[in-house]
Amino acid sequence: MELKTGRTLWFTRDALRNIDARAASDFGLEPVVLMENAGRELALVTRQYTEPTSQILILVGKGNNGGDGLVAARHLANAGHRVVLASPWATTDFSLLSARQLKTVRAMGMKVIEGFNAAAMTTWREHSAVHDAVIDGLFGSGLSRPMDGGVCELIAAVNESMRRVISCDIPSGLDSDTGQTWGQCIYAAHTVSYCGMKVGFHHATAMAALGQISIGDIGAPRQLLLEYSSPEPD
Repeated sequence: MELKTGRTLWFTRDALRNIDARAASDFGLEPVVLMENAGRELALVTRQYTEPTSQILILVGKGNNGGDGLVAARHLANAGHRVVLASPWATTDFSLLSARQLKTVRAMGMKVIEGFNAAAMTTWREHSAVHDAVIDGLFGSGLSRPMDGGVCELIAAVNESMRRVISCDIPSGLDSDTGQTWGQCIYAAHTVSYCGMKVGFHHATAMAALGQISIGDIGAPRQLLLEYSSPEPD
């Protein structure tokens, strides 16, 4: 992320959590505002890879990364895209912020396919077109534990689908601090990394999965970003 300092900003997982918390406590920027900005950025990038008739499959995680995807769904639907929302989890497991976004998209007439698995992904791909795309909103930079087998199988099916994947914040399955995988990871065409680069992006495993990287501006105050940024990894 190029700011007036002229340097790219790098962040650890804990630093990003602190930025979110202090944006609210010190600046009155509630998490829902940051989520709105994140989802809008994600939608804008996705539209660069699609056509007006493209169908966009959004894989929705149960955490706040999934909420970013739900915001993107609203913007993409408003732009005229056909949007399919799917999650390997039940919507009753969604975080409070994601549940709030879910209420909005449901009011717009969109439904979330629950229990979405590898077989369902293969079926979607068979009925999709080459210009259709996938938004990966399963896991964000907060992932710090192994994923279950069913989710790993779904990620493998996404990678086998030969459809462009746009990852929200970080390809699902990557550890943002180490750049290594938690059993499997998405191989994205484009990653929208919020606030700046993750320190784990320097790892060879991450480099192979990230695709093109753009920095998504969520509206966090500049002084917070500078305060919590880390030196570029060696």
